Amino acid sequence: MKRLLTIALILGALATLLALGTWQLQRLEWKQGLIAQAQERPTLPPVPLGELLEEAELQMISSTYGEAQDEAIEGLSYRRTSLEGRFVTEPVRVFTTLSDAEGPYEGPGYWWLQGFETASSIVFVNRGFVPFELAPGLGVRRAPAGVVQLEGLIRPNDVAGRFTPEADYEDGLIYRRDVSQLMQASGVSVALPITIDLAAGVGGELPQAGETKFTFTNRHLEYALTWYGLALCLVGVVGVAWWRRRPVDPADADG
Repeated sequence: MKRLLTIALILGALATLLALGTWQLQRLEWKQGLIAQAQERPTLPPVPLGELLEEAELQMISSTYGEAQDEAIEGLSYRRTSLEGRFVTEPVRVFTTLSDAEGPYEGPGYWWLQGFETASSIVFVNRGFVPFELAPGLGVRRAPAGVVQLEGLIRPNDVAGRFTPEADYEDGLIYRRDVSQLMQASGVSVALPITIDLAAGVGGELPQAGETKFTFTNRHLEYALTWYGLALCLVGVVGVAWWRRRPVDPADADG
């Protein structure tokens, strides 16, 4: 009985590892399709934000969100959208280092993100890049007052790195694009779990918009190989254990 239980546990573990590896390969195929779409999306005409939200069934959040929202966000990433409303918060500075800039300014600086209220939601809008040091006489434009129409690209949260510093809410400074942190820094209680990068404006003006970088995290092949590797290791360990415990023929033992 004990032997049968051991065999069942080994076969169950092996089946689980193989299933996880196969699932990651399926996710890899899905992610590659998403990346291919992202290369095309910015060239398409803008779609009103309300229509995109209804299509994706994306809801506002108060803090965190689940897997269904994650997939909806990835499906909307880099879609070009239009929206109408008004800015309702002061800027939150998000530390960044801009390279290969489309505009004249790059290097260390900040993204300036502000809450923007539409008829049905609040979303954080990235007005663009502002360098650390400004040339004499160069200032940063305030957000327009009243109702305005905007156009930009939908962006997901940035992934936290191992050495990403903690947000400094007292100084209104955070170190990655994260809606939950933006909400806390600006005093907003609910918002959409996406941000929007504004399209490029007048050259030389700050914040410098139109600096979206197209990046996707795609480690599904790495994960698949890890699971399949663990399955292979399990087979190897079981094989070695079986070899050592196999009955030995007395004739072989006598040499």
